[in-house]
Amino acid sequence: MNSNIETNDSIEESEISLWDILIALGEEKKWIFGSAAAGFVIALVVALTATTKYTAKTVLMPPQQAQSSAASALASLGSLAGLAGGAAGIKSQDELYIALLKSERLQNSLVQKFALIERYDAKLPMDARQVLDGSVKVMSDKKSGLITLEVTDKDPQFSAKLANAYVEELGKVLGGLAVSEAQQRRKFFEQQVTQIKDQLAKNEVTFRQAQAQSGMQVTQALAETGVRASVELRQQIATREVQLQSLRTTYATDINPDVIRLSRELSALRGQLAKTEKGGANADANSSTADGAGGKDAVGQVAVRAYRDVKVQEAMLDVMIRQYELARVDESREGPLLQQVDVASVPERKSGPKRSLMVLAGLMLGLFIGLCIAGVRRLLSKANAQPGWQEQRLALYKAWRLR
Repeated sequence: MNSNIETNDSIEESEISLWDILIALGEEKKWIFGSAAAGFVIALVVALTATTKYTAKTVLMPPQQAQSSAASALASLGSLAGLAGGAAGIKSQDELYIALLKSERLQNSLVQKFALIERYDAKLPMDARQVLDGSVKVMSDKKSGLITLEVTDKDPQFSAKLANAYVEELGKVLGGLAVSEAQQRRKFFEQQVTQIKDQLAKNEVTFRQAQAQSGMQVTQALAETGVRASVELRQQIATREVQLQSLRTTYATDINPDVIRLSRELSALRGQLAKTEKGGANADANSSTADGAGGKDAVGQVAVRAYRDVKVQEAMLDVMIRQYELARVDESREGPLLQQVDVASVPERKSGPKRSLMVLAGLMLGLFIGLCIAGVRRLLSKANAQPGWQEQRLALYKAWRLR
């Protein structure tokens, strides 16, 4: 019986509280409707005066990752056979191109080309880049691999021009960078060929000078020892250097397991190469001592070592030139690094602002503020009706006033 009475009392209390809320809202309806109307009017004015925006879109297709056609040709060169397979397929193409599209180098070119500092009324190029970055949206579809670039501006023609200019400037940036696997190999072997040619020229000068001083004829038979071993070791070192360079261009850090492994292999191979070439030099020195040779024989051994260095550099140059030509062939077969599937056209419809949504949001915000004001006014009215409220309010004022 008592439980039924308590249940009825709770129902009556909930009904009374609900009626109190409805009555309170009715008493404060002027504030509620006035705030909602003010929010509606303000949002309507903002929506009508907001600048119309147009969005132009272009779609890009990155190159598909595939096994290099040089793999079979590299197989005939022994230790360099795993180069193509090791360097390919280790880069996320869409993320790479998105990062390049957002790079300062590309943005600076666009800022200068379209005079964006004046157009955006910016003080510094950095400010223009920030506005440009906010008006451009780059997205990647993980399923298809396509990259979508959208440019929003108040001028529809300018938005289309800027979107297509992004693709043009990206092509220029890619022209100066080694992005693909074949480009990386071509650039590396091109540098190696230049370095080896310079070193070969120096070694030939050293050899001619030593031969002139010794007066002896150095033949291939005298210098054959150690040449083949040195060439093979240098080939293996070149392989690891290309693979290590490819890993680092994919933003792999020094703590990456593959980077650590290749670094250790490089150190071991370089140490072995140093021992091999040092062993050849010691053998020449021992041979000179055993024969009881004097200063002239020592000069002759210098000529032999210089001739050996020339032959090593010639063999290395031949290997690097072949690798360089293979890389150039692969690079020419790759075709365009980036293809523009859809060229940005002048948008026919505006993309913003969403005026209806702005007005609705303003109305809801005004209504919410009105409800908050109504609640505060109701609490204050109830507090004023309680005894001792005036003394508490005066004490609160004295506690927080600035003296």
